[in-house]
Amino acid sequence: MKSDRVTRIALAVGAAALVAMAAVSACAPAAKDAPTTTSTAPVTSSSPVPSEKAVLPSGPTAFSPTINPAPVPTN
Repeated sequence: MKSDRVTRIALAVGAAALVAMAAVSACAPAAKDAPTTTSTAPVTSSSPVPSEKAVLPSGPTAFSPTINPAPVPTN
C-alpha cells in the first residue's frame, strides 16, 4: 500500500536525521569555559522612571484590573 510506503520512508528519514544530529554533536569540539573577567558599570543613584502613569497620583494605574471576587457559595 502507498500509506505503508510513506510511513516507512518518513520513519527512515526521521531515523537518519537523529543519527546525523548525534554524529554532528559527537564530533563537535569541546565547549570552552566562559571568560572569568567582567567589567562593572559605574553605579548611578537616579531613581527609575515609572512606565505607567496613574490617572490620579494616589490611585491605580489605567492598566490595573478591577478586582471582583466571586461570592462565596452558601449551601
